[in-house]
Amino acid sequence: MKIKILTFSVLSTVIILLIGLIFWKQEYKFTLPTPKPRNYVEVHQGDRVDIQYSAAQPTYYHFYNYDCPCSRFNIKEFQSLVNKYKNEVKFYAVIETEDISSDDVNDFLEKYDLGIEVIKDSEGHLAQALGVYSTPQAVLIKDHKVYYKGNYNKARFCLSKNTKFAAQALEAMVKGEKVPDFPMVAEIAYGCELPSNTNKSNTFFSFLDL
Repeated sequence: MKIKILTFSVLSTVIILLIGLIFWKQEYKFTLPTPKPRNYVEVHQGDRVDIQYSAAQPTYYHFYNYDCPCSRFNIKEFQSLVNKYKNEVKFYAVIETEDISSDDVNDFLEKYDLGIEVIKDSEGHLAQALGVYSTPQAVLIKDHKVYYKGNYNKARFCLSKNTKFAAQALEAMVKGEKVPDFPMVAEIAYGCELPSNTNKSNTFFSFLDL
């Protein structure tokens, strides 16, 4: 009987430790910068971009990934921006997963009810043209030039009002002001790698990937 109890205790401890390790790994990796893909080409604020999806009015591209927990946490923040500025800015949701179907797009539209156009960027061409390699990311375009490209916040939960970079940039763009002088953390991508990324250099946690 004692052996059974001891065995059960050991197994329970191991399971708890494994669950804790996996949770820690999942949380910790999102505090690290997203690895840049090998073929990444820098796109900076003020750069002129020539892309298929563009509009005469100021344009906002929201990069979203179904499989990214950071994107899921971030969607309410994006919804609030769409609801506030949809009459002044052209919004696009850019979705990139390994296999995007029309049903996926329809599900996105129905679930979030944003009333905006969804772009299927399955090969990552738009992401590459705008210098995006992580989700969630925001790119604001004005006069065919990059007004802002970067994070929504310094953390994936978007809880800090003072560091709502995308929201502050959008407000400034709508007002016709220059983009705020953000700290470097606004530009260093955090979140999930896009499926089209080919950079596999970040292998520190690969043995725990599920």
